[in-house]
Amino acid sequence: MPVQTTKNEKRPAREEGAASETVERTVVGWQGIRFTLPPDWNVTSFSMDRDSGYLKVDSPGSGTMSAQVRWSNAAKQEQTAPTLYYFLAPYFRRLLRRPAPALPKSDLKGNLERILKETGKQAKKSKAPFESSLKPEKVEGENGERTAINFTWSGGGRGQGKIWQCAVCNRIVVAQVVGLPKDLNAIGVIASQLFASMHDHAMEGYDLWALYDLVAEVPETFRLEAQKLLSGHLSLTFGRGAEKIVIQRWGLANMALKKFTLEEWFRKEAMVNVKRLARREIETAHGHRALVFEGALPLTSRIGVLRDARNSLRRFPTRYAGGIWECPETNKLFLIQALTNRRSEGLWAEVEPRCVCH
Repeated sequence: MPVQTTKNEKRPAREEGAASETVERTVVGWQGIRFTLPPDWNVTSFSMDRDSGYLKVDSPGSGTMSAQVRWSNAAKQEQTAPTLYYFLAPYFRRLLRRPAPALPKSDLKGNLERILKETGKQAKKSKAPFESSLKPEKVEGENGERTAINFTWSGGGRGQGKIWQCAVCNRIVVAQVVGLPKDLNAIGVIASQLFASMHDHAMEGYDLWALYDLVAEVPETFRLEAQKLLSGHLSLTFGRGAEKIVIQRWGLANMALKKFTLEEWFRKEAMVNVKRLARREIETAHGHRALVFEGALPLTSRIGVLRDARNSLRRFPTRYAGGIWECPETNKLFLIQALTNRRSEGLWAEVEPRCVCH
């Protein structure tokens, strides 16, 4: 099911001239992590690494609070120097149809104590007394998939957080809300919202990517390869082998379309020459007229794709689909492009309804 939003969902980084709206929450999605926060919180830093990464989301204006999320791959934490058995074991498990062995349970308390020790060192530098409290380990989640420990700390600042290991995705996640001592009550409220809405892996096979007023879902088998996050232009490029999905958003659509037609803008931004591709108009899932080009890649375009394939010929693209539309409700242009193998034909139509423009 495509990601569901309401008319009051968060649209941060609004450009001057964009449609006004009432907001109720900020939706954040990055590298399989997704959660919600109050209105006008904005992502201020992030990592490109899926296995070991972080997100930082700050409260609006000159606010003193932030939500911080770090994650790591528990399986890779347990890896030792590879041996011959290490390389052959997966092959024999498939041959004998045996499941992979369960990962040993991580030492969550030990990991958390190391994190708090580092936090305490920072408090000591500011000559502030440091205190921390850990609650007993517990099992949570709809199917008991998480083992978690809640914690609080104070010293210079104040924080409320949780560390857990997920049995589904084998991630170890540390999430906390931090602020100043005066933010005690607010920290508790925000932390409750963060933990209640937190997901640490794909849902129904899709990762949610949501920040800076872009909200879209992409199949979890694709990995983020490049990003451009400017106030007037957002662009995310995903890859699966040599296949590509590119999602772009521009602000101030009314100004852009005074200089260019929708088709001229599309041709200017297209990854391939669309001259020989089929052209049609459709209505998007959100009720806008979209201009779509699609078809088999001509030979000249395949040569260009081969050059940009980053030494991977797996799922080599032979087809292209791209579509652009204007969203008057938010005064933005949206463009989705997909370079796919014949086996993945229809991917554009799969992603388009999952890109929320208003």
